[in-house]
Amino acid sequence: MIDLRTFLENAKQAGPDSFLEIKERHDIKFEVCALLAQLEKQRRAPVLLFSDLNTLGGSPSPFPLLTNTFASREACALALGLPAEKNGLDLVLEFQRREAERIKPLVIGRKDAPVKEVIAQPNLHALPILTHHLEDKGPYLTMTWSAKDSESGVYNSSFHRCYVRDERHLVMFFERRHLWEYYLRAERRDESLPVACVIGHHPSYYLANCALTGIEVDEYESIGGIMGEPLRLVPSETFGERLLVPADAEMVIEGRILPHERDVEGPFGDFTGYYGPPTESPIVEITAITHRRDAICMDIFVGHREHALLGAIPKEGSIYRKVQNVVPTVTAVCLPVSGTGRFHCYISIAKRAEGEAKLAAMAAFTASELIKHVIVVDQDIDVYDEAQVLWAVATRVDAATDVAIIDRVKGSRLDPVHPGKDWGSKMIIDACRNEEISFPGRITTADYKKEI
Repeated sequence: MIDLRTFLENAKQAGPDSFLEIKERHDIKFEVCALLAQLEKQRRAPVLLFSDLNTLGGSPSPFPLLTNTFASREACALALGLPAEKNGLDLVLEFQRREAERIKPLVIGRKDAPVKEVIAQPNLHALPILTHHLEDKGPYLTMTWSAKDSESGVYNSSFHRCYVRDERHLVMFFERRHLWEYYLRAERRDESLPVACVIGHHPSYYLANCALTGIEVDEYESIGGIMGEPLRLVPSETFGERLLVPADAEMVIEGRILPHERDVEGPFGDFTGYYGPPTESPIVEITAITHRRDAICMDIFVGHREHALLGAIPKEGSIYRKVQNVVPTVTAVCLPVSGTGRFHCYISIAKRAEGEAKLAAMAAFTASELIKHVIVVDQDIDVYDEAQVLWAVATRVDAATDVAIIDRVKGSRLDPVHPGKDWGSKMIIDACRNEEISFPGRITTADYKKEI
C-alpha cells in the first residue's frame, strides 16, 4: 500500500536537494509562498514540509503542510517509482503505460481506514489554508475534489480552486469540464452535489487527477492504474456509500455544492501567471472533516513551476498516445513550464512525409483543449531542452509556409488573451526540415576522452 508517508520517506532519502523541512514559524498568509517564490528564483525545487504554521483562526496549526511536491520532473519521476534521471520521455511513457491499466478500487470498512481516525468539526478555520498571492481575494484550497455522477455512477476526481468564504463555506471555480457537468445535472433536478476534497495523498494520486480522461471513465479506476494498486475507498461520513472517499488520504473535507446559489470568488493567481478575474461561482457547504491523528495537509503552489509540471506531465502521456494513433513515429512530447504546462506543446517525430507535422499537431489539440501553440520538430531535437526547440524554429521555419492558424477553437476560460470566453485561436509551427530543401549537416565535435 502506498500513501503520502511512503513518498516522504523516499524523498527524504534522496537528500536535502529533494526534501527540506522548514521548522521555523511561518505565516500562512503570503509568507509560505514568499519562501517558495524565493527558492524558485534560485532554481531550487525541494519538496517542502512546513511544521510550524498558524491556522485561519490564528491558533498554532496541529497539522504540518506539504507543498512544492511537483516542482521538479525528478520529484514526479520519484512519485512513479522511477529514478530521478528518468524524467523525460521515460516518465511520459511510464505514465502512458499506467494510464492504460485501470484498476478497480477496493472498498474497506471505516475501522480500517486511516482517514477515519478523527472525525472533526467541519471548521475550515481550524486548518492551515494558504493565501498565495498579494492580490488574491483571500485563502484558497487548491487540492482535488471527488464526486459521483448520479446518472452514470462514474466518479470524477479533479483540481478546482476554492475560496474560503467562512468556516463552513467555499466558493468553487470551474473549468467547464466533467465536474461542472455533474453539477449542472444535479442542479437541473434542484439537488445539491455531494463532493469531497482530498487534502493529502501519495503524489501519484494527484498526477492521475490531471490525466486527460473522458467523462465516461471512472477516475477512481484510472487513479488505481497510475498508483499501480487498487485505490482503497471508504464510505463518507455525510453521504455513506453514495460517495466513497480515499481511505488512505491524510484528510478529507466533505460537503455539497448547493444548487442555484452563487457568490463571487477571485481575483486569484492561477496557472496562467495572471490573476483570474472575479467570477460568480457555486457555493460548497462543508458537512464533515475526517483525518488521520497526525495528518499532513497539502497545497499546490499555484501559478508557478509546481502547478505547471503537475498539469503537464500527466497530459504529456495522454497527448503522446493520441498523436501516436495518427503519427506512429512520434518520439517525444513536452508541455514546457514556459507555456504554463498547458498552452505550449512540443512534439518530435521521425517524419516520413510532408504534412505529418500538422497531423501530429491537430491530434494534440484534440487531446487537450488547453493547448494553444504546437511546435513539431524532427527527432534530432530534444523537446525537453527548450533551447533546441527554439533553434529548430529559428533555422527550419519559413513563416509563410510553416505556420498555420486555426480560429475560434475551444480553450480555457482563464486565458488572459480572450477574457470571459472559452475559445480563441490555435497555432501550429512545423519546425521539421522541409524535404524539398537540402539542409546542411548539423555541426558536431569530437568526444572528449579525458576526465574533467
